[in-house]
Amino acid sequence: MFMIREILGYCIISAIGIICMAVLYAPVCFLLRKRIAPKKQIACFLFGACVIMVLAATVIVGASKTAAADRSLNIVPFRVFQETWGMPEPKKIAQTIANVVMFIPLGFMLPTAFQGMRCFWKTVLSLAFFSFVIETAQYFTGRAADIDDFILNVSGAVLGYLAFFIMFRLIRKKHFHKNGRNHKRFVRKS
Repeated sequence: MFMIREILGYCIISAIGIICMAVLYAPVCFLLRKRIAPKKQIACFLFGACVIMVLAATVIVGASKTAAADRSLNIVPFRVFQETWGMPEPKKIAQTIANVVMFIPLGFMLPTAFQGMRCFWKTVLSLAFFSFVIETAQYFTGRAADIDDFILNVSGAVLGYLAFFIMFRLIRKKHFHKNGRNHKRFVRKS
């Protein structure tokens, strides 16, 4: 129950943040509607919102004023599964799930928003670099820099990209079949 409440809390805070950002972005979207397609604007907005939410959850919230005294570094992979880090088991599981889940939207939205990022390796390497920057920033803001968080973040990015890839293929296949039938009808009428 604790895990569901913890993850639901992250989702609610993210949804509120995205709604606030959407209200602020609406006038910009209206002004740019003739220059940039609304679908492209929405995809870019959602990607930007995801980036801001991840930064808020990982770097901004919880930054300590005594950064040098509180920071820690873990460079041993999968140590999170071996040690408790002074955390109750449900909180540790919730943190592990959150590290994966928060990068799934990024893995989905990056190739959706930017056509040049539709290659698997470009998306994964870009988000791996983003996760590395976050972990480095966490170390200097008094939090833990953890290789396990990095691995979980990249896993979430891969899952998000796979979701994008499957949806993209299904939409393309549906569009192909729809246009193929229309083409056949056109040919018969001629």
